[in-house]
Amino acid sequence: MTFPSANIDTHSASLSAVEVLAKKLKARILNGDFEPGEFLRDLKMAEEYEVARNTFRSAAQLLVSFGLLLKVPHRGFCIPEFGPNEIVDIARLRGVLETEAVRMIILSGVIPADALSAVAKLRNTPADAPRSEVVTADGDFHRAIIRASGSPRLQRSYAMLESEIELLLVLQQPCYEDPKDIVADHEHLIECLRSRDFETARAAFVEHWEDLSTKLLRANFDSRR
Repeated sequence: MTFPSANIDTHSASLSAVEVLAKKLKARILNGDFEPGEFLRDLKMAEEYEVARNTFRSAAQLLVSFGLLLKVPHRGFCIPEFGPNEIVDIARLRGVLETEAVRMIILSGVIPADALSAVAKLRNTPADAPRSEVVTADGDFHRAIIRASGSPRLQRSYAMLESEIELLLVLQQPCYEDPKDIVADHEHLIECLRSRDFETARAAFVEHWEDLSTKLLRANFDSRR
């Protein structure tokens, strides 16, 4: 059983035990409850969620298919880790894809309604809300930008990268001294799209991607000191 895109957000009533557990695990991963490189031990997780070990393994394997977990032979499932080169590479590829989407939005002059809704959700999210709420809203914003391109191939390419982007956003959240900064960042992106000037919008999105890379690279460096 697969989920649409990289999201495990369908209604629980229609989900199997494996899918329900995968949804719960995804929320915890996006909330930063596990450290990069941390293993999710099947016995411990099965006991915690009161499920069979095979149910946990199936749920974990589902998350592997979305890039939210890694399966290490003979060791189990763990949270992916990103080194400096991977951080830069993911941000660079994300930039290439979003630049084309921004170009199409500027040409059409239509700001995606889902992007506006995502910014409103970020604006209304309490400062003490679970980290996963911010990551989800942030992801919704950028997914709406990509979808507005109208290009199925662009959307498929982004979907392949989406889970890694989400994991980077999880790591990014503690880097904001003021949670309101992330709202201001996205409101600025919307205003630049409204300018109908491609270079203005492109520069704003480039700055947004580079800020993500800079914050994560600095945090990565500090953690290794």
